[in-house]
Amino acid sequence: MSEIAIVEAFSGMPERRRKQRTRHSIELCVALFALAVTAGNRGFLAIGDWLKLYNEEFKELFEVKRIPSYSTIRRALLDLDYGDYLARLASFFE
Repeated sequence: MSEIAIVEAFSGMPERRRKQRTRHSIELCVALFALAVTAGNRGFLAIGDWLKLYNEEFKELFEVKRIPSYSTIRRALLDLDYGDYLARLASFFE
């Protein structure tokens, strides 16, 4: 994956998902979530539509073979430490 600032902002976040179910990094999932919400998507179905719409562009931008689905992003967020997430997001926007 390429070194994109928003992905780097979430680098080192604790991964709480089971290892055999982690095709996509927590950093990528959280970064895409933050971008989707910033782009005005409200709800995971809207995020899913947005990811499909820009799928090829995201694959090229993030240099990955597949972009996580909205359900993968949702599952990644279930056990997220939101204090850590907000602190990283705030420092990204400073």
